[in-house]
Amino acid sequence: MHTENIVNSFAYWDARYVEDWESSNGPAQSKFFSRIAFENLPRWLIEQLQRQPLTLCDWGCALGDGTDVWASYIDSGRLTGVDFSSVAIEKAAQRYPTIKFLNENWLAAQANERSIFDVVFSSNTLEHFHTPYDVLEILCGRASKAVVLAIPYRELERDHEHFYTFLPANIPSTIGDGFRLVWSRVVDCRRLPNAHWGGEQIILVYAKSDWVHGLRLTLQDFCVEQNDTATEMRSLNQAVVELDAQIASLK
Repeated sequence: MHTENIVNSFAYWDARYVEDWESSNGPAQSKFFSRIAFENLPRWLIEQLQRQPLTLCDWGCALGDGTDVWASYIDSGRLTGVDFSSVAIEKAAQRYPTIKFLNENWLAAQANERSIFDVVFSSNTLEHFHTPYDVLEILCGRASKAVVLAIPYRELERDHEHFYTFLPANIPSTIGDGFRLVWSRVVDCRRLPNAHWGGEQIILVYAKSDWVHGLRLTLQDFCVEQNDTATEMRSLNQAVVELDAQIASLK
């Protein structure tokens, strides 16, 4: 197999960013995923990102379109987009000059070369790896407080670029050095208008235990769900409204 055909190779992604990323709606999809992620984060994490001078890195940022969505919510001066494709980073820097972008290969970096961020965000990247949790361990090594993930969920019929299916039975509750799962929310994108994904996404927040302890959070601040409960509640409420209307018509 030619190198340019191997997913995760430099040649493969450089070629995609030059040839068909934009024509395949890659930028719109990046924006969609980042917006879905932010809108489904816990309130306390959003408040920390907006009120505290926390740094956030968007790892696997492609052309920076998803990173730019984050700039709508937090100061762009605290954002950094990272991608191993030099083509992507060059384009990202041209598109969004107020955001810092770095061409770095974190999977090959030496320990003494590691830049650390308060929060590392990664959108729809881990599914491209055969062993995604090895990659997640590396992301945890770059975060001092939390790692936020947006990934395809229960993708039983995978995209040809995807090598792993995330299920309730294989998503770990702890990862890295002291990171634990404190939040998961499932979004059924098929029910959303103008969706750029035809399945479910799951938003995961892994946070450092000592940081979470210092925030003095309570039970109401945590949520670990396996299903899209928000959509299910809306459907149930709509069913109740329709049932009440039917009952009223019989009187």
